[in-house]
Amino acid sequence: MKSPLKVALISVLLTGASLAQVPGQSNSESPLQGAAARFSPGTPIRVELAKSVDAKKAKVGDEVIARTMDDFLSDKNEVLGPRGSQIVGHVAEVSPHQGNSPSTLGIVFDKMVLKSGTEVPLKASIQAIGPPESTATFNDAMAGQPGSGGMPSMSSPGRGAFGGTSPNPGGPPTSANPTSGSAPDPTSGSATSGRLTPNAEGVVGISGLSLSTGAAQDSLLTSPKHNVKLDGGTQMILRVTS
Repeated sequence: MKSPLKVALISVLLTGASLAQVPGQSNSESPLQGAAARFSPGTPIRVELAKSVDAKKAKVGDEVIARTMDDFLSDKNEVLGPRGSQIVGHVAEVSPHQGNSPSTLGIVFDKMVLKSGTEVPLKASIQAIGPPESTATFNDAMAGQPGSGGMPSMSSPGRGAFGGTSPNPGGPPTSANPTSGSAPDPTSGSATSGRLTPNAEGVVGISGLSLSTGAAQDSLLTSPKHNVKLDGGTQMILRVTS
């Protein structure tokens, strides 16, 4: 009688232990791991630099931090990364301006860090870059200001979420050279009221700067006459690569 009882007790204990492991196994896979798989290549993300990066002072490996300016949504309008999440990268190559040698700054973005501290792998390159939104808005206004009178009023469209469907208040993309240093044109589709739009490409509103792909598949910024320096608040449109 004792032997069958022991067998029964052992069976119950093993069954309980097995059931207890199920929640732990399901919890070991964070929902964000599944979310990471939904960062589809080609998806644009609007960000701004958290702090300045100067080619005269930066070193290879230095951390580069940007913050998302919109909720990052899935195709089902699920919030995968709330506004203010960090997109973290590093300096891949850098050289200051010396003599006739141009200044370069190459950046690679590696991951998203949510406000909770959770890290999600995210590879992204710079599709477009422009000055801080407040600076660009001021430049737009001054460019369109008449000889006398006040600053022209400009409406500000609702802030969309780049992961889902977002209205594009601008028209079709401009056919002008995307690396032009001229002030952004609110009707060009590259920037609206100083704000870069998802279809912007190259350098918008920053003179003497060009954007290309570096040898390490990094986003390479080059200035032939000055040190490349990106101020805090510099806007970027990142494009998910993998």
